Amino acid sequence: MKTKVAIVALAFALCLTCLPTFAHHGNSEFDLTKSLSLKATVAEFVWMNPHSIIYFDVRDDQGKVTRWSCESVQPALLHRHGWTKDSLKPGDQVTIVLHPTKNGNPVGYLQKVILANGDELTMGPL
Repeated sequence: MKTKVAIVALAFALCLTCLPTFAHHGNSEFDLTKSLSLKATVAEFVWMNPHSIIYFDVRDDQGKVTRWSCESVQPALLHRHGWTKDSLKPGDQVTIVLHPTKNGNPVGYLQKVILANGDELTMGPL
């Protein structure tokens, strides 16, 4: 009897510790009612699952540079809308339109990128 109780308790404990693995985060940290348009210099474009990420620098009016990051969708969806892993390169001058975080950190959820030549890269209808 003690062995059965121990096995059930161990199985329950394992289930509890594994639950975060099955959770999927949403966009609740972003303020989807607001948009920011930022003139930026691309620092890095990470083409990866589950979300590609753009790291970029924004210079304010006083010359202070802040490193931002911007989350997008997975590469397969970006590719359907014309993106490639080489769409953005370090040093590219772009305008990034994003939904900012609710807490004010320099992080956002991508809406689109406007390249220096005026072309736009979007994630399509979401």
